Amino acid sequence: MSNKNTSSHVSIVGGGGHIGLPLSCYIQNKGYQVLIVDNNIESINSIRKGKAPFFEEGLDKNLKNALKGGLTLTNKVGEIKFSNFVIVTIGTSSSKKSIDLFDSLINQVLKNMENEASLILRSTVTENDIAKIKKNKHYINKNIKLTYCPERIAEGSAFEELGSLQQIIGADNKENYKIIQEFFLSLNIKTINTSIKYAVFIKLFSNAYRHANFSIINEFYNIAFENNINFSEIKNIATKKYPRLNKIPMTGYVGGPCLPKDLETFIKSYDVNNSLLNKLSYVNEKYLDNLVNLCSEVFEGKKIIQLGLTFKSGSDDLRGSGAIILNKKLQKKGFEVLAVDPHVNKSEIDFNIFDYQKIKQRTNNILIAVNHSEFSKYDLKNKIIVYGEL
Repeated sequence: MSNKNTSSHVSIVGGGGHIGLPLSCYIQNKGYQVLIVDNNIESINSIRKGKAPFFEEGLDKNLKNALKGGLTLTNKVGEIKFSNFVIVTIGTSSSKKSIDLFDSLINQVLKNMENEASLILRSTVTENDIAKIKKNKHYINKNIKLTYCPERIAEGSAFEELGSLQQIIGADNKENYKIIQEFFLSLNIKTINTSIKYAVFIKLFSNAYRHANFSIINEFYNIAFENNINFSEIKNIATKKYPRLNKIPMTGYVGGPCLPKDLETFIKSYDVNNSLLNKLSYVNEKYLDNLVNLCSEVFEGKKIIQLGLTFKSGSDDLRGSGAIILNKKLQKKGFEVLAVDPHVNKSEIDFNIFDYQKIKQRTNNILIAVNHSEFSKYDLKNKIIVYGEL
């Protein structure tokens, strides 16, 4: 790669992941020269061959076009020195190990960046993370332009939402905001301006709120279950032609790669004590326990076919999956669980996955843990069905 026009070069650190790869393809296909920096050699090799390491709607086509257009990949952070824009997209959490890894990576990124280049953070961060960056000697000596542009994309909808959602730009001065605003506008992405401090709160608040929104309906389910009330029937009656309840979410797992860890980060960052937020993880743990109790009450015998393992329907992502936790809880309770999920590779989990057609005669007990569209084609007549997501 030559250093001919750094303003057209964009490096995306963590660019082989769920957040980074769709973004890398999107930017490359808008006319920039994009370099993916990722330490996962297996993913890099797969991407180079045009094979995405995970499912994302439209990713295969966009990746093929991006590679044709010159998308490049490396595992060496040093190669970012040719880029005027460096975007960090790695996953983070509030654990000490994660914080230490993030700090170390950011130091390497700052050490290798061009003078006066722009550092765009998209990972979940805290005000403390920002403060440490601003004290970094490389950041100071190189006059790095820092902005926080939180990622708010729903997994599976990246290419639709990258072009339709407004991008929040957290910047502490007009010059930095203007540079990054022009960058996003060149990608046909509209922007909203705020401070870094506010952008940090917005990202954490958004996911904490979504976690709370999903959790409260699970709490009502818990209360109903423990009082021998069919909550599904209650919900159907209460919402029928009643507009003020028409946006109630489904009961289900509150998992995935973002919501639980960002809630924890929010609580730790703002020293939240004696709040509803502190009780949300307990609510959802209890919800899973109640599903296990329901299986014990409804099913005949101790053998179950569990349909679905990923954190949500239509996904192949197992990170933070409530269905996995439920599987382990059922096994601990003495159930033999035969797991079925056409989206999951056997190498990704520590127990067996089965073909439904080969095991469907072994039990009539069916737990639809994640409602993948493929399951609608299965013959479930005369089966005893429990739904993990109602």
